[in-house]
Amino acid sequence: TSGEVWFYPQGEENGAPILLNELQEDELAAWRGRNMGVVYQSFELLPQLDLVTNIMLPQDFAGLYRAKISRERAMELLEIVELTEHAYKLPAHISGGQKQRVAIARALVNDPAIIIADEPTGSLDTVTAETIFQIFEKLVAQGKTIIMVTHDSDLANRFSQVVRIADGELVDETAVTETIELDTAVEAPVAEPEETPANGQTAVFYRGSDEATPHSRQNQPAIVLKDVYKTYVNAAGEFPALKGIDLQLDYGQFISIVGKSGSGKSTLLNMLTGIDHPTAGEVIIGGQNIYEMSESQRAKWRGRNMGIVFQFFQLLPTLNLLENTMLPMDYGNVYPVNERPERAMELLKMVGLEDHMYDLPAAVSNGQQQSAAIARSLATDPPIIVADEPTGNLDSRSADNIIQVFQHLADRGKTILIVTHDPSLTSRTDQTVIISDGEIIDETIANALPLLDHPLMLQATRHAEKKTYAPGEIIVQQGKPLVNFYMVADGAVDIVIDSPQYPETTLAALGAGQFFGEVELVGDKTAIATVRAAEDKPVTVSVLPKELFCDLLGQSPPLAEELKRVAETRYQENITKSKRVN
Repeated sequence: TSGEVWFYPQGEENGAPILLNELQEDELAAWRGRNMGVVYQSFELLPQLDLVTNIMLPQDFAGLYRAKISRERAMELLEIVELTEHAYKLPAHISGGQKQRVAIARALVNDPAIIIADEPTGSLDTVTAETIFQIFEKLVAQGKTIIMVTHDSDLANRFSQVVRIADGELVDETAVTETIELDTAVEAPVAEPEETPANGQTAVFYRGSDEATPHSRQNQPAIVLKDVYKTYVNAAGEFPALKGIDLQLDYGQFISIVGKSGSGKSTLLNMLTGIDHPTAGEVIIGGQNIYEMSESQRAKWRGRNMGIVFQFFQLLPTLNLLENTMLPMDYGNVYPVNERPERAMELLKMVGLEDHMYDLPAAVSNGQQQSAAIARSLATDPPIIVADEPTGNLDSRSADNIIQVFQHLADRGKTILIVTHDPSLTSRTDQTVIISDGEIIDETIANALPLLDHPLMLQATRHAEKKTYAPGEIIVQQGKPLVNFYMVADGAVDIVIDSPQYPETTLAALGAGQFFGEVELVGDKTAIATVRAAEDKPVTVSVLPKELFCDLLGQSPPLAEELKRVAETRYQENITKSKRVN
């Protein structure tokens, strides 16, 4: 409305400073195409064009398109963001994280002096986000200016300068020389979760028929996937996105689904929500095989039984937040008409939006739009809530509020599934499902060997064997050669030593997520103690053969170093305890 925005070209040879707000619209568009790359928060890829063509678009619009040169440039950028194998796929055939990486490649295609990125890592797993951040750091070293909008405090100390803004005003500018907490600039109110009962029932499923009669959950898991496969076919051939998924999730659980970009997270979510058909296998939710329903029955079933929080809000722009929240009630014909506004108000209050219920989506922040989307997902009081990166666009305080809401709902018996790449969220869920290359990683392996990267965890999952031992049964015999590495999946084991004076003295007990056998395998020793199942119940262990275990250590130096440290510590502790016994 007022003020001046100047652009200062780097070096006198590039011309005089430009007052941008004096340029005509066509002049400004031309300047922007030459000098600025923009990474939008929601990708903005054209769905009918493959990835290479999407990346070449800025050159085409700027009049710089040369078929061979532009295509080579696009392929170079796809290599930088590690997507060359997907070059000729449509955006619909890749994950959300991969779409964001394509958007970043597109922003670089004209080699602009300035890159503006709005939450560029918000949709990426931590490994991919680190790769993207390293790309930006290299570009800065080459003289480019990178302006990134973020609410991630962990990134703050990696910038050369931080500008904090609140309520449309500059709070301060900080040269990064000390620890910075981004969220200290604004103390947003955080609402406490409230009870929001609808019909007094939780986890009640409704059939996908017109009658929509309640379906009992007694003695049934909430969700079961049996040998689910999904294969996409495009011009490049067949692409297996899911490979024989077996999964069971129970009522009242708060579950996180994690994996790198392209691992199959989004495809798995589409199977669970009935949005896409599996190529083979069964998806049973609330006792019903949802793919035995017709499309219309499944849509009706989904509207009554499942609340979905999309990654990019999907709020109707012409309706205020209260009206958006009431929509599922209107379409599902849930609650008397005169009660729906009050129900929507309760939900908006629960996510801290009671002061914005009459605002249009465009009038509130992205974080507030996501909060409204979560309120909307709860409108029909569904037994299952599925959320794709529900806190990806929120500051840490708002994100914490949302997680508290989800925990509260899980405590009431609802099943909550969130897709996330944020490790701080997975630690707060009851169960974590890790997916890699379209397969589920064994949770026991993930808990016991967290320093392995996901492909190596998957390798271990494919070769691990589950064994169950009766109470008191010997698993490892002292003095015998050891040929396996063991991880406790369920139950407990006792570590005991034989001594002439005190036979079978217990040195330690290990429970689920702990492991044994590393002392002998790392040190190439015979078993230094006997390991047996605890006396009170059977124990189930995941077993890796020695050859594979050693191969994993060779491929993962961090794990090798950690297990060497653990082995040395345990060995010394066992010697000390043995001496005390003798």
